[in-house]
Amino acid sequence: MRRIRPALTLIAGLAGIGQAQEAMTLSQALSRLEQGNNSLKASGAKVETAHEAHKASYGNFMPLVKVEASAFHLDREIDMDLNAIRSGMIDMQTYNMMQFKSSEMQSVIQKQYGALPSAYQTSENLAKITSTVQSAYQTNVNQALQAELPSFSSTFAEQNDWEASVIAYQPLFHGGKILAAERITAARERAASADREKQKADLTRDFTRLYVQGTLLKQSISLRQQAITSITRHRDQAKKIVDVGMADRAALLRAEMALAEARTALSDDSAKLQSVRLTLAQMAGEDGSLDPLDSLPPPPRLSGTPDDHERQVAEHNPLLSSLSAQQDVAHKAVAVKSADFLPQIGLFGKYEFNRDAARSSLQPIWAVGIKGEMTLFHGGDDYHQRQAALSTEREVSALRAEAKSALGAQVRRQTLALEQARIRWENLDAQCQLSRENHRVTEARFAQGQATGLEVVDAWLATEKADLEKLSAAGEGWLGLNEILWAEGNTSEFVNIWTGARK
Repeated sequence: MRRIRPALTLIAGLAGIGQAQEAMTLSQALSRLEQGNNSLKASGAKVETAHEAHKASYGNFMPLVKVEASAFHLDREIDMDLNAIRSGMIDMQTYNMMQFKSSEMQSVIQKQYGALPSAYQTSENLAKITSTVQSAYQTNVNQALQAELPSFSSTFAEQNDWEASVIAYQPLFHGGKILAAERITAARERAASADREKQKADLTRDFTRLYVQGTLLKQSISLRQQAITSITRHRDQAKKIVDVGMADRAALLRAEMALAEARTALSDDSAKLQSVRLTLAQMAGEDGSLDPLDSLPPPPRLSGTPDDHERQVAEHNPLLSSLSAQQDVAHKAVAVKSADFLPQIGLFGKYEFNRDAARSSLQPIWAVGIKGEMTLFHGGDDYHQRQAALSTEREVSALRAEAKSALGAQVRRQTLALEQARIRWENLDAQCQLSRENHRVTEARFAQGQATGLEVVDAWLATEKADLEKLSAAGEGWLGLNEILWAEGNTSEFVNIWTGARK
């Protein structure tokens, strides 16, 4: 007994490793997983992001209204001076009007020239009178035109100015792109929800598999500890017999070898169990370790035919649902790309609050209109993007078809494995009973001196082997059921079947 204590102390150290440990039933552990797993929290946030993006797409149907304002300072005022054009226009018009008044001017010139004495009626004086009359007429005409035609000079932009305006745009038709965008965001929201359900189902399957493995390891450790206790007792008895010369040393060495193998197997299972405990806690978002509290029940019986289960897979499998949602997204993406070939039409309007700034037709107080736009040629970019979207849709469709075929075959294999595990577990029951009876008889013979300790050790090892095989068959059955329920999209049913089998 002294030699076994260090081994048990080592095993206890491997099982604990100084970590906080909490034992839970499968139902409690799954509840912790759903509440604490960080991957599920992240996928939940992704679903919320997709939901908000979907709601944001409705804004594309509404008018866009925005306010634009600015205040600025220039180093100088910007003027628009067109007086040179005005002067040219006045000069041209003056010349034209002078031509119209030429007869009137000639009459005035003749009167003034005729009123001169004969001695002064010279060609020099006629030229002076003609020049004076024409200048007077030209001055009068020019002054009249100057008064009628305003100045062509104004301040185009002041040194300190501000602008504030309201601009609105209402889409009327964008080639179906707005509606397609809303539908694709809705499809992405459904895809995010399907991805979250898939991730939840995958985590539940993996977590349940680890929990079943943990319960199997705990019961395996219990069997191995019983084997170590029994083998140690018979090893000590064999040592006493060898010491008195009643048996050869081979019997003692056989017992020592069996004890060493049992301790090694116990240490391996203890390390595996601790790894399972740590992984369960990590998946549940907790520190320390999570210890399976349930014991492993007999393997379950599966109701329904393989065709029924395959039909359930096609309708409810989370992976297929996720791929269907992605296929819908790809289909909606094709509609978005198709809209690039159609025109875009919308109404627009603008109202300027600074009336002083709106002094020309270039910047009116308000304006409304209709806008149309259509891309005629873009180097084939639109066409190739639409073809890429169609190719993506075909790719996702092929992936879904492949996944459906693979999952159907997997369910059939798991169904056969479950049935085989159940049959093996039932058939091993007789072997376990026989090995126990053989051990009981061998121990009775040993007590009467008719059997050696080595025979007792071998009988116990045979009993342990039968019990471990039966335990393994039960674990394989539950793991097979776990895979079947995952494929059917019904992982939540596992805990109900598990709980019912343990009652």
